[in-house]
Amino acid sequence: MPDGRRRDLQALRGWAVTIVILFHAGLGVLPSGYLGVDMFFVLSGYLITGIILRDRAAGKFRFGQFYLRRARRLLPAAYAMLALTIVAAMLLLTRSFYARFLDQLAGALTMSINMVLWRQINYFHDSAIFEPLLHMWSLAVEEQFYLLMPALLVMLPPRRWTAVLAVATAVSLIAYLVAYPRAPAAAFYLLPLRAWELGLGAVAATSYAERARVRDWATRLRPLALLALLALPLAPTVAALVPWLTLFACISAVAFIVAEPWEVRALTPWAAIGDRSYSLYLAHWPLFAFANIVWLGMPLPPLLIGALLLATATLGWASYRWIERPGQVMPLALRRISGLAAAGAGGLALLGAIGAQMVAGRGQPFDTSGVTGLPLAGCEGTATRFDGRCSQSPQPRILLWGDSFSQHLVPAITASTRHPIAQASLGGCAPLLGIAPVDRLASRRIAAACIGFNDSVLAYLARTPSIELVVLSGRYLRYITPDTRGLLSAGDNIVASTPGRIVAAQARTSAAIRAIGRRVVVVSGPPQARFDVGQCWERKLAGLPHAGARADCAITPASAHVLTQPTARLLDAFAHTADTPVLRIDRAMCANRICPTAWNNVPLYRDNDHLGEAGSRLVGRRLGLGERLWAMAR
Repeated sequence: MPDGRRRDLQALRGWAVTIVILFHAGLGVLPSGYLGVDMFFVLSGYLITGIILRDRAAGKFRFGQFYLRRARRLLPAAYAMLALTIVAAMLLLTRSFYARFLDQLAGALTMSINMVLWRQINYFHDSAIFEPLLHMWSLAVEEQFYLLMPALLVMLPPRRWTAVLAVATAVSLIAYLVAYPRAPAAAFYLLPLRAWELGLGAVAATSYAERARVRDWATRLRPLALLALLALPLAPTVAALVPWLTLFACISAVAFIVAEPWEVRALTPWAAIGDRSYSLYLAHWPLFAFANIVWLGMPLPPLLIGALLLATATLGWASYRWIERPGQVMPLALRRISGLAAAGAGGLALLGAIGAQMVAGRGQPFDTSGVTGLPLAGCEGTATRFDGRCSQSPQPRILLWGDSFSQHLVPAITASTRHPIAQASLGGCAPLLGIAPVDRLASRRIAAACIGFNDSVLAYLARTPSIELVVLSGRYLRYITPDTRGLLSAGDNIVASTPGRIVAAQARTSAAIRAIGRRVVVVSGPPQARFDVGQCWERKLAGLPHAGARADCAITPASAHVLTQPTARLLDAFAHTADTPVLRIDRAMCANRICPTAWNNVPLYRDNDHLGEAGSRLVGRRLGLGERLWAMAR
């Protein structure tokens, strides 16, 4: 039977937790360090299945004892981390952030936080760094696996184990590869689409008796597997690559596990880290999340990163020494452990509720919800075909077309004009015909849907003669981000997303609009910041510390988005090369290179990119947006 007491496997665990921590530290040295979690899953599937097999072979497997060991192994350290995190959340979070945190806490206590996060946020979205319990998703996946695997192995005859697990693993893998381009968040967070990783380890464990056939091959290939495990975390984080990098990392981990035990002294330090990997993993992320919150998403100072890494090592060591190890040898019966676990969960829930009462009266109300535009069905920015339902009138005069930047302009335009508008918005899809972004948030399939959406908007425009003015607005800086590529509708090719291609796409879009007799104008986004402006104001109004921006939350050249100037040059090229008038509200909102983010004591932003509802209305009225659009369009 497979034995988990191997130095090389503990060293693999140590490497996995190290690359995850360095990835979360934001140093940029391991862009795909998240793959450490996938290595964990394979190893966990192997070790947990091995435990069940050994107990079954000895005739001593009991469900109660299995779950007792899991509870003693996982819960004490997790509960200690949750208690400290709740206290920190009470002291450091605003009302809106604490409400999200409570949902995550409930998920953590019920082994369902992966499902909570699936509904809340994409793991690779920039704002994910603000979620203190983000790392608990992987623990929930493992806990759900622990609930199912023992029953499966007990119900099946031993001769069926490998075949059934292999089929289930293959089905899960195929589902994952199919789902990732279509629903990346579900593929990332949910057990049915992650089970193949644990399943690979489980198959390796159940086929242990037959492993001699492949052991020699795996041992010969171990240098390549080791090279892959070391090199894959260096790969860029691109949405199209994520599933394949994950697959290669898991296959490499299986090869490493299946090979002959590798007992070399050089692995000892990594094995020592592996022994403490669980406590280190639990400790590291809340520290970085709270630091990111206080620094408003700005890059953390190197000295602070070093201090957080040292704190991670200290807390991880302390948790392992005084909580995790004693918990594993607790001489308590199942009933007693169950009672303590329930009491601990109840105590944490009560502590969270107390925190909610403390935070409820903190600061002034602040709306951080996204502006979806017109309060009508079909305006949410998720439909991949525009059917015209999102319109104030059967005969609109203005078409507002673009991504979330078009959505946050709706209050500004409706506050400054009486002409009825139609809104054609798709999140992440700028109004450029024939090209769409492919990056860490958008796969080829998502990009193709963007191209199709824009084609459907042009078709709607052609059949709606009442529209006289087309207002285009998009987050164009995304298209010139270094790791973004472009999918072209012509030839279905993925190419470099260069400013020249984007300007050509704008010229093509403007020409198509004018060809059907409509006027067109582009509206820029507001000044873009490297920090979360909305959170800055929410923290300022709540009297909470913020270290990533000026006291007045204004955007300065030092805190502006790094692509501010390239985006400005792109917009200038829209005006001069693409022959499209551009209304630069980013320039109108600034004076002497300082961009205030509140007017008349009204905060304008809801995050670092978008205007809030009240801010958008105020900008529209003060800039006379409606009149200026008609005056500029041609």
